[in-house]
Amino acid sequence: MMIFLLFSSFLMSTGYAQDAAVMPAIVSSTASPEIETMIDTPAFLNSATDSQRKEYIELEGNPNLTMEMKQKALTNWALRCGNPVNGLYTMYMAEKQTLQEQEDQRMSVIVAQLSPEAQQADKHVRGITSNLNQTKKEMDTNVAKQLKKLPKKVYYELTFATQ
Repeated sequence: MMIFLLFSSFLMSTGYAQDAAVMPAIVSSTASPEIETMIDTPAFLNSATDSQRKEYIELEGNPNLTMEMKQKALTNWALRCGNPVNGLYTMYMAEKQTLQEQEDQRMSVIVAQLSPEAQQADKHVRGITSNLNQTKKEMDTNVAKQLKKLPKKVYYELTFATQ
């Protein structure tokens, strides 16, 4: 799902998607109270103090951290907060990982039905988005460069298949 969201987000931010579809809410497959949707405030933040929430928001929004550094910093933040924040954060991240794996599997099935050129393009984009040693901005820039290299036919095939 992350790739879909990143790809869709990229499309909207670069003007590639002229009629950008409304992004669907990511709804958990379980009736988990911790993550009803990715749009709602997660339970771990509701359990945090104001200063802990502020620190989380500062870490999450720091554009200078690579994604790997951000993940480590947020994990350390949760550990410093202790329970219940840490336990709820751990559950949140586990469910987020499960949703990501499900979306990756779904996308793999879709991409397997595309042309070899589109499959190769998807492989390149996934390689970029799986590299955690870059900032979000660097990742978006690298995806943009990769997508701009694609022939329009391949670009549209990949775009429409992933929506």
